[in-house]
Amino acid sequence: MNLRSIGLSTGAVLSAFTLGACGAYQQDPQCVVAKGSFITVYTPKPGQDTSQACAQLKPAVVGLEKYFSEDPSARDTVAIRTQRMGDELAHKDTQVDPDAPRQPNSVGELTTDAPGSDNFCEVPSLGTARLESRYSGISKAPLSLVYEWSNLRIYNTPGIPGTQFTAELRYTENGCTADYTVKGIWPVVSCATNGQPDETKCDPKPNPAAGRNRGSGINPVFPVKCDPDVKICVLTGEVPSDKP
Repeated sequence: MNLRSIGLSTGAVLSAFTLGACGAYQQDPQCVVAKGSFITVYTPKPGQDTSQACAQLKPAVVGLEKYFSEDPSARDTVAIRTQRMGDELAHKDTQVDPDAPRQPNSVGELTTDAPGSDNFCEVPSLGTARLESRYSGISKAPLSLVYEWSNLRIYNTPGIPGTQFTAELRYTENGCTADYTVKGIWPVVSCATNGQPDETKCDPKPNPAAGRNRGSGINPVFPVKCDPDVKICVLTGEVPSDKP
């Protein structure tokens, strides 16, 4: 199936109007996915052995992309790729196993063209993303990565046009497996100052007196904090977080 991508710019307008002989008609709401990178928070599900490295995922960047199907009878799709997967594949010293299956993206079908009554667009099932390398340029050792995403739910309202999502993830690294609930927001905003976490960089409001002529660019209704490990502004509330 041939696919072409659709993105969302920062100033995108969800409601489009078509002029006809009888006046203006508002287009039905569509499932929108903010184009580019989200910052995610991983919460181990109950019963996980959190002493294992695979159950200790820190907040991380993932990319989401929506694709229109060129077949009118087929559903549109959403793809997910983690920065970890992308970095491994891009590293000049990584030696991918040519005899093993490789799929950097998880892709699944949207169940509807428009958000449901709860304002979510849903992708219940996604394909498995997998990388088998004989040598990882990052960790300097053989590496097996498997991402099994499911129950992807993207929140869509005029105020939050596809910039929050939640999902479930089964993550496997070198045979170690852990299950997570995941939440993510767009955009990705660094909050480091001289290598240290700086909460002021997550503030959506500018403060010229403090030398910040611009705000963070994060939606003001999103409750966020500067994560001290990755020094990126992350969501502290649940999805949806749609009130100040």
